[in-house]
Amino acid sequence: MRGTNPASGSHPIPGRGTGRSARPGSRRPRRGPHSRSPLRRGPYSRRAVTLAGATALATAALALMPVDHAGASVMSGPCAVVPGPGFDEGPPGPGFVRPQGDRKAVMIMVDFPDLPARGSPSRRASFFSDFTDDYLAQASHGRYRLDLEPTSGWVRMPRAWASYGIGRGVPTATMRAYVQDALDAAERRGTDFTGTEMVYVVADDNVPAPPTVSQANTFTGLRAGQGLTGTSIRGAALVFGRSQDAAVWQRGNFVHEANHLYGLPDLYDTGEDASVRHAGGWDTMSMAGISDLMGWHKWKFGWLDTDQVGCVSSPGTSEHELRPVASPGGGSIAVVRTGPSRAVVAEARTRTGLDRGICAEGVLLYTVDSRVPTGSGPVRVVDATPRSGGGPACSGRDPGELAELADAPFRPGGSHTFPDGVHVRVTGVTADGYAVRVTRR
Repeated sequence: MRGTNPASGSHPIPGRGTGRSARPGSRRPRRGPHSRSPLRRGPYSRRAVTLAGATALATAALALMPVDHAGASVMSGPCAVVPGPGFDEGPPGPGFVRPQGDRKAVMIMVDFPDLPARGSPSRRASFFSDFTDDYLAQASHGRYRLDLEPTSGWVRMPRAWASYGIGRGVPTATMRAYVQDALDAAERRGTDFTGTEMVYVVADDNVPAPPTVSQANTFTGLRAGQGLTGTSIRGAALVFGRSQDAAVWQRGNFVHEANHLYGLPDLYDTGEDASVRHAGGWDTMSMAGISDLMGWHKWKFGWLDTDQVGCVSSPGTSEHELRPVASPGGGSIAVVRTGPSRAVVAEARTRTGLDRGICAEGVLLYTVDSRVPTGSGPVRVVDATPRSGGGPACSGRDPGELAELADAPFRPGGSHTFPDGVHVRVTGVTADGYAVRVTRR
């Protein structure tokens, strides 16, 4: 059943670069409205990269429901693909949390009888919430705000840390039992879960679990409280990170896990030692903390309006002006559906907003397939410069597959023909981004 996928999402890969990165504990977490990396891998770049914090399309009309910023519609119309299994690239199912408007999530700050917390719970909570507030404000273009409410103190879990058996890729039943223990312990301390659909169970940094152990899943029947007065919890994320783990890795991991609760799959290759060979550093679901989301994911979340999605639904040639996806107010994408579950996407990526730290600018081309499972390459970026190793500008990035795709965007004059007969050519630079010509045979 979609939204209750037995294989939980997990582990964004570490990157370098932050948003307006606040020092841990730089503010008290608000209470009102408002990554998977192989352990042996180091930082993604040998350079220091800093992450800072609608053009109408000349194309065939996209038949979408009217959109407003308070409740934007998610992907539908002739260029949308069919839903897939669980965490996938299709329209989000009803089991996932919808990332629009204002929502509340409780951060259950936990420690254990055998590992009492040694730090401040508010400081640990701010470490994540400061970054997440800034990231969501920019990535959603102000359309989604998550009020992260931490528990008033450390919540003591009823069992020793080792007894839970939490590790990378634990079974859903193990994760569920851990989350339920945290919910029950927090409720006994008086935590109010009213209006909460999702929770983050955040351990102190003295727990011996790196960010690779973090994971997220959606559930049915998980409750805070009993009986008719209990609150149904639809999604939960386990968040870990040791004091020696890079701050951007831990924070990027937090955002990555949240995106699973909204329905996004892993773009890194779970079968190849967490390789980012399919999508490089172009989305936080592949490598966390170094770029914005892909435009396809923003469409899926309802963060793009109808006129920001150019749908090519019939044979012929059309011209498109692509505004960068990280632009204030949102960018624009061109989409060609090539099958019930498949599509080709073109979008502009420039060094602005959350893309401030990207290595190369231009038009990013990629395919999506909603029937490809999470972690098996549901998104595949086309490399404009194959076997370049990243070229002079991007070769310093690490690991090698990240460097290889770091210079993937196409520049004016560049083009690519997909196996389905779709041809995309970058025809020039515009005042706001890039112009492309799409031919569908």
